[in-house]
Amino acid sequence: MSSAKEAPSARRLSVISSVTADVWHGNQAPDAYEWWYFDAISDDGSEAIAIWFLDNAVSSPRYNRTLNIGIDSDTASPNERRFPGVFFAYYKNGKPIVRTFNEFSPMDFSADQASPACKIGPSGFRFDAAPYGSGYSLEIRSSLSRGQMLEAKFEWVSIEADFLREDGQDARGLHVWNIVAPRSDVSGRIDLIDRKGKVKAGYHFRGTGYHDHEYDSRRFADTILERHWGRAHFTDSTVVFQKHIESEGGESSRLVLIKDGRLIEREVRCEEQNFVRNKFGIKYPTRVSLTSDDGIRLRIKPIKVLDSSFYNLRFASEMTLTLRDGKPRKSIGLTEIVAPKTLKYRWLDWLADMRILRVR
Repeated sequence: MSSAKEAPSARRLSVISSVTADVWHGNQAPDAYEWWYFDAISDDGSEAIAIWFLDNAVSSPRYNRTLNIGIDSDTASPNERRFPGVFFAYYKNGKPIVRTFNEFSPMDFSADQASPACKIGPSGFRFDAAPYGSGYSLEIRSSLSRGQMLEAKFEWVSIEADFLREDGQDARGLHVWNIVAPRSDVSGRIDLIDRKGKVKAGYHFRGTGYHDHEYDSRRFADTILERHWGRAHFTDSTVVFQKHIESEGGESSRLVLIKDGRLIEREVRCEEQNFVRNKFGIKYPTRVSLTSDDGIRLRIKPIKVLDSSFYNLRFASEMTLTLRDGKPRKSIGLTEIVAPKTLKYRWLDWLADMRILRVR
């Protein structure tokens, strides 16, 4: 596969697409964070899943409280330094069927620095090669309320992946966005298990998926003012975008197009209109247009709020992609707006904790 890419931006968002760099980078600084993200939409567009494996859960009150009081990374115990977590959500017809966020002890975290693999408590993923293709195997086992459990298994077989084979190691002062596998064939099963160990509900899933990996050596809530990102899959292409605004004034809007075995990255102009607020006060646009100098245009219209909090919003969005052929392509994709500044407010810790179940 070949790739086409513009000259690197002076902004602090570094974009790569590399299975090699999908390994754990092992930055043990207390403010550093790293996560692996997977999402997928069913073939008929009615179902969606989102999964995070986090080395330092940036929304955890304990991660943010530790940084607020200035724990010394050289003298602090491991329990004071790392806050790994696993997030899983399954949405159907625009509503969450199950949503769980488990936070673990640092002793429950292990990851590979030679090949893509991570295990957090009883959940994890690994990169595999099989006769029918390479990709990822995921297993999720998460605690729910009232003694219930979630168990899920997925295969994430890569269709388009590994375009810009950089190792991503020299990333000091940068937010690295590794779009590892922008398009995958996803299949799996989700089971909800009652406190007696019986399956009370089961769901089969099949659709088109996405996987990326992000990391930074700087504190999330200190460096990022806003992050608006998402992706959609079309018959002949996949598009991914991110508007990334940093507190020191750096702003970059990127559009990544995957088509005909090529990855094209563009800086784009971002126009936002018709702003409203969610119930927690996050202001967001209901119309967004991203346009490149060479005629690529993406229009985004959120149509359903899937998740909402005081620091982030996740949507099912109608996305219209127009290339230089002038032909509009429409699809339903997932988009998200994150405004992490409020994560530093101690008086909101109780709201964050309502969404996290600690497993010790």
